[in-house]
Amino acid sequence: MRTLSKVQNWVFRIGAMLMVVGAATFLFGNWFSAVTYVLGVLMFVWMQLQTTYEGTELTMLRLRRQQLFGAFLFVLSAIAMVYQMMGHNVVRYNEWVVCLLVGAVIEFYTAFRIPQKLNRRRVKE
Repeated sequence: MRTLSKVQNWVFRIGAMLMVVGAATFLFGNWFSAVTYVLGVLMFVWMQLQTTYEGTELTMLRLRRQQLFGAFLFVLSAIAMVYQMMGHNVVRYNEWVVCLLVGAVIEFYTAFRIPQKLNRRRVKE
């Protein structure tokens, strides 16, 4: 698994923090929250795409696909949040929250399983 540099790791963490701040402040209904969330999602997903897995182990490939699907759900939730903020009838309620929660559960699962799987492989070698 290709790891991130120090700068990329900071961008990744700042993006995650911006996502939390943007989602939490959406209750106030201002544009700041939507812009903050979208910026955080872009930073988070961009850095997640920078990490790659070059191996052929099926479990790691499955976990990596799940991780990318969670990132896709974050992007989808950002789009839905902006549409709701703009008042389009495509998104009437808080559908973006469902995408955010499912993406967060997937990301949470893969955040623990990928390092665990990599550590098991290192111990075997």
